[in-house]
Amino acid sequence: MAWRTGYILLVFVALTIGSVSCRNRHEIGSKTRMITDAYGRSIVVPDSIYSVIGLGSGALRMMCYMDLADKTGYIEGNEKRRKIPYIMANPDLRNLEVIGAGNNYDTELLAASNADLLVTTFKTASEADRLQKLTQKPVFALKYGNLGDGLSDFFNSLSFLGKAFGKEERADSLISYISETKAECESRVTAFYDPGISAYIGGVAFSGSHGITSTLNDYPPFRINSVNNAAAEVLNEAGMSGIRNNNTMVEAEQLIEWDPDFIFLDAAGTVIWENDISKPVFRNTMKAFKEGRIFTVLPYNWYSINYENVLCNTWFAGKIIYPLAFEDVNIETKCREIYKFFLGNDIFDEMNELYSPFRKAL
Repeated sequence: MAWRTGYILLVFVALTIGSVSCRNRHEIGSKTRMITDAYGRSIVVPDSIYSVIGLGSGALRMMCYMDLADKTGYIEGNEKRRKIPYIMANPDLRNLEVIGAGNNYDTELLAASNADLLVTTFKTASEADRLQKLTQKPVFALKYGNLGDGLSDFFNSLSFLGKAFGKEERADSLISYISETKAECESRVTAFYDPGISAYIGGVAFSGSHGITSTLNDYPPFRINSVNNAAAEVLNEAGMSGIRNNNTMVEAEQLIEWDPDFIFLDAAGTVIWENDISKPVFRNTMKAFKEGRIFTVLPYNWYSINYENVLCNTWFAGKIIYPLAFEDVNIETKCREIYKFFLGNDIFDEMNELYSPFRKAL
């Protein structure tokens, strides 16, 4: 009788331990926390985020900056096809399953995925709310920003990602690197600043490649190096006060009238602007053409802003416009440092072969 009682007791203990163990595993696996995105939306996510999907222009790029490429399980079709720095630095991303492109996502696939979080760069909070409702997945919305008036948006989004993934130090280091780069360039230029110098950026891509008349009314490499942007006048002419860093198409006649001292051509539009710069209307009338001050730079946009390229272009523009201020700077060395820091891999050789930047266009 005693042995039977003992046996029953052992079975009871074993079942109890097993039940507690299962319950504990369930509780640990279901622990959640609240995080806040760039739009002030509070969303519930698992304590540990193992799988993420980046949606929207720049979302996956920002995740790569934050050393989160290994957490992504899908890729957008247009990112898979393009030769973009963050994809070149993380070639395994091309092997991922395609989730859609642009704003055309397979919501059923998103809902069925094992993603713990969807990271987006949507323009409004309502877009994020809609996707969250359709997929029943938490959606973490970021504001992509730029290195001009949108700098705080970019920095804040890095900080939000840092808090969400426990990578605050990485976010802080990115913010510090950019801030220190801006401060150093601004400091170098101070003693050589010439308010009469103007420059123009042409060939900037947006919704595809464009020629010399595609520009930006606020180009960070000019702003940071205190150079007058010839296209900034478009703001006043179009009554667009306060709208900065916008892609702008200008007329050839307007560019000729501005007649900037320096022209930089974005390599994203090479196949188009190569034809433009051969036209007599430019070559015979503009001083930058006559005096050989036309240079190529790395693509500003490819599915939103390539921040690492913008910093490379900033050093190059400074060295070209104010050579004495940057005479000790080796552009190749700087670019290698920037790519390694932002993307984890030095891809300068590939970018150089692909785009042939930092050379005279004529």
